[in-house]
Amino acid sequence: ADAGGEPTPLRLCKFGCGCKVKAGLTGGGRPYDTCCKTCAVSHGTGGHDADCPGPPAEARPVCAKASRCRIRTADHLRVQAHPFDKDYVDCCAACGAEPEPYSLKSLFDWSDADGSGKLSRDELQSTLAIIAQLSGWDQNPEDFPPISDAAWRRLDEDGNGVVNFSEFASWAGPRLGLPLGLRRASSMCTVGRATACQVLGCPCEAYEKGDGFWGKCKHCKHKAGLHRHKTEQTGEVEFPDYWSSRNGDFQNVIAMTASAAQEFQELLNQTYRKVWTRDRRRHCPDNPNVPSGFQVLRVSRNENSAMWQEFYARRTELQLRVAEAKTGDAEEIQIFDDVKTVTAWASIGGIKAQRLAKECNEFYLFHGTSPEAAQNICNTDFKLSRAGENTGTLYGRGLYFAESITKADEYAKPNSSGEFAVLLCRVLGGNVLYTADEVPDAEELVHQCVEGSFDCVLGDREVCKGTYREFVLFDSEDVYPEYIIEYQRKY
Repeated sequence: ADAGGEPTPLRLCKFGCGCKVKAGLTGGGRPYDTCCKTCAVSHGTGGHDADCPGPPAEARPVCAKASRCRIRTADHLRVQAHPFDKDYVDCCAACGAEPEPYSLKSLFDWSDADGSGKLSRDELQSTLAIIAQLSGWDQNPEDFPPISDAAWRRLDEDGNGVVNFSEFASWAGPRLGLPLGLRRASSMCTVGRATACQVLGCPCEAYEKGDGFWGKCKHCKHKAGLHRHKTEQTGEVEFPDYWSSRNGDFQNVIAMTASAAQEFQELLNQTYRKVWTRDRRRHCPDNPNVPSGFQVLRVSRNENSAMWQEFYARRTELQLRVAEAKTGDAEEIQIFDDVKTVTAWASIGGIKAQRLAKECNEFYLFHGTSPEAAQNICNTDFKLSRAGENTGTLYGRGLYFAESITKADEYAKPNSSGEFAVLLCRVLGGNVLYTADEVPDAEELVHQCVEGSFDCVLGDREVCKGTYREFVLFDSEDVYPEYIIEYQRKY
């Protein structure tokens, strides 16, 4: 202890080996800041001298929450070791604990102090010291300048005011060389996986036992043994089994067969409602009448590795939050199991509905657009900067989705042949903010989702107006446009 009775802070080797600094002064009269000569020469990557003081006699206990710990009080951080502490690995060894590997995901989780799954500008600023340490930059953290407006705009690619994991990984990955860390995170949660048919050229996406004695698939008539999970994928991101591409970088739009398209026709039939709204008059001035139905012309599946990686990372984060809620470490979310597109898809596709992570409110929802715009979205993703241009901003400037084909069709635009398109998207609702207000406070809804604990808005005009429900997202990472459905209106 010092003269004032306060405990002397434990000083560890500056190269992060976890050992105590050598006692005494250097030849220049300065206190040592390394543990021994060998460690100093090797910059912490080699061995140690025989007389190296070694790690502290009593290592700190390790926080079980690791990088996802949300207790940031000075007492807790001093008493327990966490990832990115210089003595973390040694404390794990002393406690017999497995250290959490350093990765972009663990760094993002540690930076996300409030557990929102998004980084504010202040949270990212506070992380620069760790990034500097991992990069080997020799600079005092207090000397780091504030993140400039230009730098923040480059980081916040979709312009929603916060940085999601994919945006963070795109920026920090080249600077740090760390792995994504998604494989470890996804191993901590489960996703229902259907068994796709392995017969070459068979479009069957999931085995479901038929009525016959031999148990052949009711969809493709191939035997059960030919339906299995496809071979182990080499990357950290797991692509759907039923996709044609599953490894590397790819961007393909796959035409679906006529029999598969018939399932989507049934989906449109089941989600059709003959209810008129003022939006139809606004967006369809040439013919504001509600169509009597919709005829599917063709369906394509979008297989885009870069866009799926963003969606997969976000879904993994939501599943981790759900797992933490079971132990009281995160807020529980309300499950919405009455979404019309999801219930219809379950009745049509059977076991294929298991591909959705229902525990974090993953839905299939429609987004009305034009055939050309649908292709562009599948190539380059949704753009938040253009949100509201076509759909309005009743619930804020965001991405609008519908559970009814009739509502989505209000926003659809024809091509030169008079054909329309909707995207059937996988949407992560997460913690859903429900409102049935006739005149909602759009600013407050956006604030709760972008800066608060909610992930999307469910605007229920079916309750307050007898029309439709809409889902509004404020981060393109929460959406994956999986199918393009091209169709004609029927009157």
